[in-house]
Amino acid sequence: MIIDSHVHLVGEGWVKRNFLMGMAREATAMMGKATGEYPDAEALVDNLMPVLADTTGEKLISNMDAAGVDISCIFSTDFGLATGEPEVSMEDQNRAIAEAARRFPDRLISFFTIDPRRPEGMDLFKRGVEEWGMRGLKLHPTSGYYPYDPVVYPFYEKCMEYGIPVLFHTGSIAAPLKARFTRPINVDEVAADFPDLPIILAHLGHQLWEEAMLVGSVKPNTFFDICNWQFVYNSHPQDFFRTLRAVIDEVGPWRVFWATDGPYANVLCPLDTWVKAVREPDLSSCPEISFTAEEIEIIMGKAFAKLIGL
Repeated sequence: MIIDSHVHLVGEGWVKRNFLMGMAREATAMMGKATGEYPDAEALVDNLMPVLADTTGEKLISNMDAAGVDISCIFSTDFGLATGEPEVSMEDQNRAIAEAARRFPDRLISFFTIDPRRPEGMDLFKRGVEEWGMRGLKLHPTSGYYPYDPVVYPFYEKCMEYGIPVLFHTGSIAAPLKARFTRPINVDEVAADFPDLPIILAHLGHQLWEEAMLVGSVKPNTFFDICNWQFVYNSHPQDFFRTLRAVIDEVGPWRVFWATDGPYANVLCPLDTWVKAVREPDLSSCPEISFTAEEIEIIMGKAFAKLIGL
């Protein structure tokens, strides 16, 4: 079984253009590293947004079928208090996410997302879980709060009551959002105060993966997904595989989840390429590294399935 544990559904009016431009500038900077010639970020947004837009999950299912992915965990993002409010409300976005999961019940799992500083946030979260069947909470502190802010604690308590995990963005982030809120160490206090709450640190904290392991080595209720590591794999596969080996050695394969951060990351590393990269790793660039077939099977889906209770 292959499970993509980190996927965004995207729609027109779901995020402000300034965030899309920040991501586009990040992408064009990668494209121009060798030459110093950078593609037009404005054009990239204009050309890609119609391709990425998928509020029903139908494009996602088609891409999953082509790449052999069995299940995806889907959610939106809430950057409104930092970037300006989106045209489509967070209530409507979360409802659309839940409806997509209901449309494809054997293929999609939905997480609720909200900025916990919103006055209506808790009521919406309760509806998401109790009425819409959502199975986790996705938080994106880059919009301006720390995971250990007291305003977030009622959401952790509610997650404990529901028996569902919380997923944090950790690591770098495109402008206008700010990464100082998402260092992995910021999650340590939450993991200490809620030792029975399953906490997923997305992206392994990116370049701060060793800090993520500092947390993971002493907080066994923390888990880690490897989405966005496609870019390291593309340019330096040996660095990706060595990092993955070090992470598995530190926390074991049952706390590591394969993921994409699709559809955004799929632009520079197609879904089927990323599936093959981890499922059938080419270790010729780092022959000292190896993975067992069991380890690969666990991180490709069994670990996330166990956490969610599939």
